[in-house]
Amino acid sequence: MPFLMVSPLFVSSSSSSGMTGGIYSEAYAVMDANTGEILFGENINKPMYPASITKMVTAIITIETQEMDDIVTVSEKAVNAIGTRVYLLEGEEVTIQQLLHGLMVSSGNDAGIALAEHIAGSVDNFANEMNDFLQKRIGVKNTHFTNPHGLFDKNHITTAKDMAEISAYAMKNEVFRDLVSTESVEWVGEGWETVLYNHHPLLRDQEMVIGIKNGYVRKSGYTLATAAVKEDTELIIITLSSPSRNHGVADTLKLLDYAFANYETQWLTFEKESPMAEFIFPVKVPVSTKKGEEITFTISDNGLLTVRGEENRLICFSTLEEREPLDLPFFSYDLPENTKKEENLSSNRVDAHNFTDWLFVTGFLFLSLK
Repeated sequence: MPFLMVSPLFVSSSSSSGMTGGIYSEAYAVMDANTGEILFGENINKPMYPASITKMVTAIITIETQEMDDIVTVSEKAVNAIGTRVYLLEGEEVTIQQLLHGLMVSSGNDAGIALAEHIAGSVDNFANEMNDFLQKRIGVKNTHFTNPHGLFDKNHITTAKDMAEISAYAMKNEVFRDLVSTESVEWVGEGWETVLYNHHPLLRDQEMVIGIKNGYVRKSGYTLATAAVKEDTELIIITLSSPSRNHGVADTLKLLDYAFANYETQWLTFEKESPMAEFIFPVKVPVSTKKGEEITFTISDNGLLTVRGEENRLICFSTLEEREPLDLPFFSYDLPENTKKEENLSSNRVDAHNFTDWLFVTGFLFLSLK
């Protein structure tokens, strides 16, 4: 069923007052990846330059639209990319999968251009596709990209909140998830043979960290998108415009420690609830709560799910998915006269509760005996 839309819980545009020590990054956002809720943050809607965490969008578009074994022919423009590269050669033929490794493990700008040209014909066309994807597919409103790699352009902007939403969306794709958790991979190309090591500074050092992407250009500062998991809780941390790589790492670890210590994802299940004629229960629903908070929920006759925490605090609410009405046939048939008499006698002994259950399950509400 479609994911239940949940009302915001603790959204805050300022840093959490309970966190010891300062945060050096100019903007940051902490999101519950399962619910999509921003737990806390600073300058979450401020326009910022993303640098190479842009490549997450290039990667997820590629994964959703291309076959991994398709062949890409590298252009002169891709070869002449500035910044980090995987040293592609003009005319070289490379699979989509290998280019994705070059893009996300080693942050190759040449791989980004090669993918963009293969998918859309040019970098400019691909940028248009990126923006269309961001707005219509993911639903972010404050991001505009002009290239597939994140090299500086004054019009290439995003926000911490948008990047958290982009990260959470992409991490729901298993191919993307596996890609960004790759610690190292062999690279065999015409111009370079080596082992690529993931540039994310926490992936190999922190067991809880499962990806995603780092970035840097001079005018953006250091940027870092991180996904981490503990038990049933998965967090997304975005830090933008950190003064150094080490500051971005320290900020991310501090935010992770505080968030895991104070928040968690709890999962509602409905197997003990009585069936509803007009609404469908999901298998389970994630809810962002304070750590260890006891929660309760109610479901109204019109399908409104309301979740409350301690001291009757409203956490979230949503409407259950409606059942689609079934166009069922009308059954009518004749019974022999003696069978009718037997049916009339036995009908008095029918358990009304069981009969009602049968009607609910089958939907055959119109049965005529002639």
